[in-house]
Amino acid sequence: MSEEIDVIKLFQEAAFEVSGRKLEGLTLDTPLAELALDSVIVLEVVSHVEQTLSVRFEDEDLARLTTMSDLKALITKARRAA
Repeated sequence: MSEEIDVIKLFQEAAFEVSGRKLEGLTLDTPLAELALDSVIVLEVVSHVEQTLSVRFEDEDLARLTTMSDLKALITKARRAA
């Protein structure tokens, strides 16, 4: 489980699956609030990421999720715990 995950590509694919939207120009510093996705869609995208990677994020960690970099850290933490 030490392979590097392309968080941006993973999020883009999940967002397309969930909302049909193609998100371009994302970086690790991109704030989720700037993506013009409502909070329900963001949670669905994150849930899709969890399912894709077979991991589970803690609710308190999700509450602090604001950027792609935060998502990358959550994935790393969840994969270590698995």
